[in-house]
Amino acid sequence: MRNWNVSSWRNAWMRRAAAMLALCIMLTPGCSKEGDSAAPPAGTASTNPGTASDSSGAQKKKIVFIFKVGGISYSEACKAGAEQANNDPSVNATVEYQASVEGTSEKQSEIIDQAIVGKADAIVISPVDAKAIIPAIDRAVAAGVKVYTWDNDAPESKREFYVAAVDDVQIGIDIADALAKSINERGKVLVMSGQRTSESLNLHVKGFEEGLKKYPGIQILQPYIYNDDDKVKATTMAVQALQRNPDVAGIVCANSPSPPAAGEAIRKTGRIGKVKVWGLALPSETKPYLLDGSVTGLYLWDPKKLTYWTAKLVADDLRGNPPQDQQEIPGEGKISVKGKIVTLPLRLEITRENVEQLNF
Repeated sequence: MRNWNVSSWRNAWMRRAAAMLALCIMLTPGCSKEGDSAAPPAGTASTNPGTASDSSGAQKKKIVFIFKVGGISYSEACKAGAEQANNDPSVNATVEYQASVEGTSEKQSEIIDQAIVGKADAIVISPVDAKAIIPAIDRAVAAGVKVYTWDNDAPESKREFYVAAVDDVQIGIDIADALAKSINERGKVLVMSGQRTSESLNLHVKGFEEGLKKYPGIQILQPYIYNDDDKVKATTMAVQALQRNPDVAGIVCANSPSPPAAGEAIRKTGRIGKVKVWGLALPSETKPYLLDGSVTGLYLWDPKKLTYWTAKLVADDLRGNPPQDQQEIPGEGKISVKGKIVTLPLRLEITRENVEQLNF
């Protein structure tokens, strides 16, 4: 009788222990059958880039945008586009935006390294310096992160493709033609730009040169004015240029701080109506100058739309659906794909007649 009770107690205890062990295994996070890989919790990043999930279980990619410089209106508009993409279920990606007020390649490189550590699936960069950023891009690619460029290119890098709102040279030609018409195709012209190392700005300037050389009566003055995208510096340099060249007829501007800076310089020197200004800039920061005539007109695009559509194209590419030539962008038109350059149909002419209708 005693041996039977001990044996029964032992068998019951072992069955209970086995049941408790099985229950523990079932409730322990990450447990799985041998040889199976455990899926990460929904909405979290795994140890490998690209395995985050949304609430439906579908893969949700992480895309990090890195702009040239923060603290300017254009950058804030780009940030709004990234936020729109992040909140859009059709993009189905986690979209982050970074822009240092320092505006240096060194700072951009640091942000790229942080994005690599943060398990980004894609980095989309508008480089300060098209060549200086290449080592950082190489590190990202070596780590398995896909790199893209938008707004400004690094054509010698290992980027997947570059997304431009417009053809960078052609918009320079368009601005040159508009200025030439406004000064009756004759007179001296100043050229203003941002950073000397910016690929897209240099292509805009190339367009200025190609466009203006069609007019024998126009003389492009040297040296060109590079203001490093600094608003205060841009205004000071524009005032100095107008003081040195009192007979200037027009100014062409490649970067967004330059048209309002040129307009302010024209105001300060009493040259409204005597000097015409065409360039690329946000309507919100140039509106008072367009309305009083110190800036004549602009060509641009909505930076929010540019960043939003770039995020959507990048997210699609990460899922194996690269952009296609003549692909329709709803409400905008068709894109152009030539090699690794994707051009969106976003060009917009801005004048005193329509500037108050624009909200960017």
